[in-house]
Amino acid sequence: MKTLYIDLLSVFFVIAFALLLSPLAESTTLEQLSLLQLTSAAASVVLAKCTGNQALWHGGEIWTVTSFRVLGNWKGNSPREIHVWMIGGRVGPVSSYVPGAPRFRTGEEAVLFLEPARSGDLSITAWSEGTFRIRRDPRTGEMLVTQDTAITPNFDPSARKFYATGIRDWPLAKLKARVIAAENSHGRLQ
Repeated sequence: MKTLYIDLLSVFFVIAFALLLSPLAESTTLEQLSLLQLTSAAASVVLAKCTGNQALWHGGEIWTVTSFRVLGNWKGNSPREIHVWMIGGRVGPVSSYVPGAPRFRTGEEAVLFLEPARSGDLSITAWSEGTFRIRRDPRTGEMLVTQDTAITPNFDPSARKFYATGIRDWPLAKLKARVIAAENSHGRLQ
């Protein structure tokens, strides 16, 4: 009985200690990259169409390999077909969800900022920041892009409100012009 009392008392003190320290804990907040920073960080920028996905186990983790047909190179010289690895996915009954890791549907078009992963495979630079979804405006027929970060709101604890950052509903041609200008200005700065 005395052991049970000591065990319960120990658990109580651990919980009390954790609760006392919790206000001191700080969350990590990542600053949104500018388009210039994103372009500079990416090895290549492509306009691409998703041709399929495959989730698989690799190194003890679930990964989704998404295949794309490159419709245009805005920076770099990617081959006609690319395969992008992103952590998370579903293999059989096991799912792995990683916030910020983009997922794509077959047939979906996007602008992707790409970088080589340590394994030599491709990954998306800054994940949701380097992913721009394309949609056609039903009224004008114009192709518009929206950055994934503009879709998912973040919580600002100091302001106690949600906000979304990122590019929303830009014409595709405007994004392309800005990426090319950012790459050209980056080349002059080096």
